[in-house]
Amino acid sequence: MKASNKIILLIITSFVLVAFIDGYFLYFKEQESVTFLPHSLFIAFCLFAWCKQHARENAVEKLKYFPLMCALFSFIGVPAYGYAKFGFKAGNKILAVFVGYIALTVLLIGSIDFFVKRMAM
Repeated sequence: MKASNKIILLIITSFVLVAFIDGYFLYFKEQESVTFLPHSLFIAFCLFAWCKQHARENAVEKLKYFPLMCALFSFIGVPAYGYAKFGFKAGNKILAVFVGYIALTVLLIGSIDFFVKRMAM
């Protein structure tokens, strides 16, 4: 498995872990968004690292501001990186994979939240 894919797997795993932690604190301790800031910083760091590693794996030079864009504005930065550095066809593939990972993450978080909420009842 490529290192850039390991970073994506780490991001998804972190969302699953945070969903359990936030669900526990929300439904059992009545505290909201306990992990918001640390997790946001972690995701930004991971997206920065992913962009640099993905570029390294694909021999992309002169990244300029793309790693920072991916970290701070992921919904704009990841597609912009894909289209600017890989063209329309490969950029569409990167965008499709990005949207797929987001959909998977939302599905996992929703399922975990439902599960934790049922446990609290």
